[in-house]
Formats: sequence, C-alpha cells, structure tokens
Amino acid sequence: MKRILLLVQTIFLISFSQTSNSDDYSLFIKPCKSCEWIYYPSAFRLKEQCEIARQGIFIKGMTKCLKTI
Repeated sequence: MKRILLLVQTIFLISFSQTSNSDDYSLFIKPCKSCEWIYYPSAFRLKEQCEIARQGIFIKGMTKCLKTI
C-alpha cells in the first residue's frame, strides 16, 4: 500500500506544473483516512467531466470534485 501511495504522489508531483483556470473543476483524491488530499493535475471544464474521471479512478479511498477558486 505504501508503494502505491508513494507512486501516486510522485506522479502527481511530477505533473503538478499545470495551472488551472478559475472556471474549472479539480479532482481531489484521499487514499487513506490519515492522508492529505492529493490534487489531480488536470482541470476539468465541466463538473460532469470531473465526475466521470472520479468514477474511473480505482483507488481505495475517497475522491471529490471541487470548483477551482
């Protein structure tokens, strides 16, 4: 589990350089209760697109879509 978490965090940190617009939705992932929320680097223009991506991520934990401020 720790290896998977480390791999996911590394991938997100490498691709974190992309910035998002204020009208976009962002996907956040929390792989465990004691972990911090991880920001998925790609922004989604529509909430429906974010929800579709959220359903496609098969990580044990929680996910949420929030409007980018």
